[in-house]
Amino acid sequence: MRTPELGVSLIEVMIAIFVLAVGLLGVAGLQMASLRANQSSYERSAAVLAAYTMLDRLRADVVAARSGSYNLALPSGDCVAPSGTTFVQTQLAAWIGDLRTSMGSTACGGIACSTGAAASCVISVRWDDSRVAGGSASQTFRIEARL
Repeated sequence: MRTPELGVSLIEVMIAIFVLAVGLLGVAGLQMASLRANQSSYERSAAVLAAYTMLDRLRADVVAARSGSYNLALPSGDCVAPSGTTFVQTQLAAWIGDLRTSMGSTACGGIACSTGAAASCVISVRWDDSRVAGGSASQTFRIEARL
């Protein structure tokens, strides 16, 4: 009389390990997508914060802002921080430096202020958001505010 075999066969164990490995690869893929989305969210928040920081700087020096001294074109290519020793130039250079520190070397900013007593400013921040699905290599955040 034969006794029934107890336990599991090697094939069953290998199939179970394969199914587990595929599941773990899926979890790892979701984790990577989540990390990219979190980085994109961080950069968007940093862009908003940088724009509002520049608005505060403009409001602190409203006379120069209303005269157009802070105007800085947003270049289509490489971003070059203004050089110089005037207060406005150092403020703009510090702002561009902060953008690059928090959002990467491709980040750049631009300011366009109208002149006069009812001046308003458009602040633009551009960065590379191409790592996330549907992101752009030239993502831009713009805000307009009165001074």
